Amino acid sequence: MPITQNISRRDVLLGAAAAGACLVLGPAGTRAAAPPFNLGTITITWYPVFLYFLPVSVAIEKGFLREEGIEVKDIIGAKGGGETVRNLTEGNLALADAAAAASVLAIIRAKEPLMLVAGGTKSPGDISWVVLEGSPIRKIQDLKGKTMGYTSPGSVTEQLATMSLSRAGGISPDDVKRVSAGGIGEGLALLRKREVDACAMLEPTFTLRGAGTRILFYARDLVPDYFQTFWLARKTFVQQHGDVLRGFLRARRRGLEYTLRNPREAALVWAKLNKQPEDLAMKMLQASGVPQGIYHSDGRFVAAGLHTVEEGMRLSGDIEKTAAVPWRQIIDQSFLDPAQRIELPA
Repeated sequence: MPITQNISRRDVLLGAAAAGACLVLGPAGTRAAAPPFNLGTITITWYPVFLYFLPVSVAIEKGFLREEGIEVKDIIGAKGGGETVRNLTEGNLALADAAAAASVLAIIRAKEPLMLVAGGTKSPGDISWVVLEGSPIRKIQDLKGKTMGYTSPGSVTEQLATMSLSRAGGISPDDVKRVSAGGIGEGLALLRKREVDACAMLEPTFTLRGAGTRILFYARDLVPDYFQTFWLARKTFVQQHGDVLRGFLRARRRGLEYTLRNPREAALVWAKLNKQPEDLAMKMLQASGVPQGIYHSDGRFVAAGLHTVEEGMRLSGDIEKTAAVPWRQIIDQSFLDPAQRIELPA
């Protein structure tokens, strides 16, 4: 039996008006799709060398952002820590994926008009510390009285260095001199000159430039639940373009889902951007736990990861030892799907 519907003339007119609202006049009076919302430039820490950016770039490559009516003109990187936040604030950008501690401090200390709107990277991935092959340092406890490099103040590696020392047992952060090297490659240079005894390391630098070094420890073995990065948005953008932000986060989530289903194809995105072999790209994804869903957040915050960020900030002196990060004041989950929202720590 055919299905019949009672459609009034008013319904038809309303439908036509809604369809027309999505169109604009093109050349010679033809109809064309409305232009996408241009987000301009966004900033993602360490783009395009390390894997923080991958869900967004996959979303761009596969057209998921375009399907949301959004265009990203450019992505710029930074060498971790507060540099990505400065890109956002000084460049008057709308969005950033920046180091967790630096993001929090920008809001609670610098009073920047920003909000945390989504989780970025939820695991230490393959972050490690390396020593020279001939070094007598065989375990993290052997760093007592030595010097340990991290990338930059407020960076993920600074936080993880402090927490790893705190959690290892038999050693404390006060036992080790920790210095900012300025970057992963810069830290490796200091190690080779013996100005530090251990330096922070990530793929692909370890494979490409790490000859003569060996991994001392992986941060994930001591700090398994840790948000490396958060997505930050400018408050004016949140207030004026909330639907655009929702669309961006949906597209990024689809980019991550595509990456989990097609890790080799996602690896090609990294390989093309960095002009490196596909096998190296896949090695990076595997080392960080990307295909297993361990590395990137789909946007949701995780309470254990927030607690660990807070612990690291206390240990490194970013906040007082008795202080708490006001997560409920600085996080806005309303741009995530309802199923992704969590009960935030008080």
